[in-house]
Amino acid sequence: MISKKPIIIANLKASNSIYKEVEKKITSLGKSLSKDKSKVELIIAPVFLHLPKLRTFFKKTVSLSAQDVSAFENGSHTGEVTADSIKDAGIEYVIIGHSERREQGDTNEVVLQKVQNALKSGLKIILCIGEKERDETVKYLKVIENQIMTIFNVVDKKKFEDIIIAYEPVWAINNKNNVSIDAHSLHSMVIYIRKIMMEKFGEAISKNINILYGGSITPENSQDLLWNGEVQGLLIGRASWEVDSLVKIIKNIIVNPKKSLLKVYGNKK
Repeated sequence: MISKKPIIIANLKASNSIYKEVEKKITSLGKSLSKDKSKVELIIAPVFLHLPKLRTFFKKTVSLSAQDVSAFENGSHTGEVTADSIKDAGIEYVIIGHSERREQGDTNEVVLQKVQNALKSGLKIILCIGEKERDETVKYLKVIENQIMTIFNVVDKKKFEDIIIAYEPVWAINNKNNVSIDAHSLHSMVIYIRKIMMEKFGEAISKNINILYGGSITPENSQDLLWNGEVQGLLIGRASWEVDSLVKIIKNIIVNPKKSLLKVYGNKK
C-alpha cells in the first residue's frame, strides 16, 4: 500500500566506522526531530557490523536496513552476509541493486537472486533502479523497464507489497556539481514506472507501489523533489551523514507546498 507518511531512508554507506559515533548520531537525530519524527517513516541503513548493536540499543524505536545482502543462501560462501542472518539480527529492510553495487558487478540476475533470498527470509526490499546516462533516443527507458521486469516478472505478486522501488539515476549521484534531476523529469519517470506496472500487473498494483527518489538530495531541493516529483519518499546518501542536513531535509519535506498554496489562494473549483 502507498505509505501515508514520506519514507526517508538514510543510507550511511561506509561514512562511519566507529559504532558509538553512529549510535550518538541516531540519538541526536531523534532528539532534533522531536515530534516531527512521527511524521515520516525513517529507516537507517548503517554498515553491517553496526546493525545488531543498533537493534539491541534502540530496540524497536528505530527501523533499520542492511545496505546489501548475499546472492547466496546459507552454505560454503566465505565472507557473505546472508538474508537469514540479517533477519535473525532483527533487521526489517535491505537495500538491493544500489548503483554502487551494480557498478561492482551486480547484474539484473544477481539482483533478482538477492531479492528472492531476502523475501524468502521475510525482509522488506528497497529495490534500486536507474540509468547511467540519458540519450536522445530514450533507450535508457528500456534499461529501467528491464531492471523492473527482471524482478517483478518472477516474484510472487503477494510479495509486491514488500518491495519499495527507489529510482536513482546514476548520472545524478555524487556528481561534481551536485546536480539532481528536476521535479518535472522525476514526475515523468514516476508516471513511466507506474505505466509499466499497470500494463503488466494492473491498475491496483501500479497505484499501490511505493516509489522513492535518490540522487544529490539537499535540504534545498528535497521538498520540491518529493511533492512535485510525486514520489513517496527519498533515499538519501551523503546528505544523511550529518544530523543537521538530514533534520533540515525531513523538516522541509513534511511541509506540503501544494497545501500551503491552497491556504494562500484558496481551493478554487
